[in-house]
Amino acid sequence: MSISNKIEMPRAVFWDWDGTIADSYGFLNDAHNFTLEKLGFAPFKDGEYKAYFGKPRDTLYPAIYKDKCEEAKDVFGGYVLENSHKIQVLDKSLEALEFFYNNNIEMGIVSNKKAELIASELKHLGWNKYFKVIIGAGDAAADKPSSAPLLLALEQANINDNRQNIWYIGDTENDLACARDAGCKAVFLAGHDDSVRLIAEYKPLVTFERYDELKEILVAI
Repeated sequence: MSISNKIEMPRAVFWDWDGTIADSYGFLNDAHNFTLEKLGFAPFKDGEYKAYFGKPRDTLYPAIYKDKCEEAKDVFGGYVLENSHKIQVLDKSLEALEFFYNNNIEMGIVSNKKAELIASELKHLGWNKYFKVIIGAGDAAADKPSSAPLLLALEQANINDNRQNIWYIGDTENDLACARDAGCKAVFLAGHDDSVRLIAEYKPLVTFERYDELKEILVAI
């Protein structure tokens, strides 16, 4: 857990979804394996999906499905919608959402997953009330690491004031780059193989590895 400098309560908070709130690596691995086998490909070997996790759809689908990209998107999307009840969330992430919600801080989701799939998972969790805006894959001119999805989320939330008081919370380099290029403050869920490099390069406002650490920071503001 670290804080780069003195912080104040954010004006609004936007979140990545998969890997940041949703503990979805295994679920997405299963979804891609289902899709791969459905389309006649071999499923991922153990750990192989890690290289693709969180990548923009425009690069992920061609890399995995070659010339069957569009068909793969339909099969994958259908699997996720039918199995959204299987989604799990990171431990104590709900406590962080509750903290911001109870302090009247607006929240939204900016993800490289399709918005309709996120909406289905939120419905299952009963979490719709927390998020004013959901921006997913293909909704903006480009997906993360571009700043375009976060800027679109700010526009849809009618937030036109100082972006330096807007937080974007994520777990990958895509998220850190998106926040930086949008002029917002990055809050980084670390603990990955390249975390040390990413923290040194992007200098997030707050770094944490567990949500109880983030909660400790929040209550001290």
